[in-house]
Amino acid sequence: MSLIVSKIISSSLLIPLNFMILLLIAWFLLGSRFKKAGRALLMLCIVVMTALSLPVVSTGLLQTLYQEPALSFNEIKGAQAIVVLGGGAYRNQADFGAGALSASSLERVRYAAFLHQKTGLPIQTSGGAWEGEEAVADIMKRELETLFHTPVKWVLNRPATTAEEAQQSRELLAGEGINTILLVTNAFHMLRAKTSYERAGFNVIAAPTVFPVAPPNLLKYVPTAEALWQSNRALHEWIGIAWYWFRGA
Repeated sequence: MSLIVSKIISSSLLIPLNFMILLLIAWFLLGSRFKKAGRALLMLCIVVMTALSLPVVSTGLLQTLYQEPALSFNEIKGAQAIVVLGGGAYRNQADFGAGALSASSLERVRYAAFLHQKTGLPIQTSGGAWEGEEAVADIMKRELETLFHTPVKWVLNRPATTAEEAQQSRELLAGEGINTILLVTNAFHMLRAKTSYERAGFNVIAAPTVFPVAPPNLLKYVPTAEALWQSNRALHEWIGIAWYWFRGA
């Protein structure tokens, strides 16, 4: 299945396209003899959208993915390299005169730089690109070296999915005799990423970064766009995990 087709399918299961599809179905039902079903579906969409917009719900969904705690430096012994996964980039940014890392990628790069400063381990960046665009891994290398003054030894700029990143990282690093890695990605992405890299043959030491928490007051019950994004992110990860399990990837 091509990357574009898989993106379209996954988008249809996520916000906002899934709700747009359901609302369209509700609209057709309301104009038919199944008005009760249409009203019920419309109400369901409103309730679910509201719930997913609550910080208390979104952080709860994200926490179902947090199966790896923050890294303890006692765990680092034996690690041979730092592998940091890309999380997207902004293309052709006028302020930088080139592509720039997205928020998720920047969070990961920041933590990789921190770990390199603590351990001295070499870094591999990983992240592909759409045809004709600069790869995320190349942008990560540039920003690590120019903004964080942290050297990058390997760049993996071809893979399109986490599973492909794992397989191609294994091919690249096996030739260097590297089997044990510190794997850096956002906490919400670590479950899927670690599983993929272990299946590729690595001994993985998880190094997750950024653990969102709900506000400690009544604001956690106030709907926000950020909470809706976090809920969508959690749903995206669980769909990805289910898909990898189905394919045995």
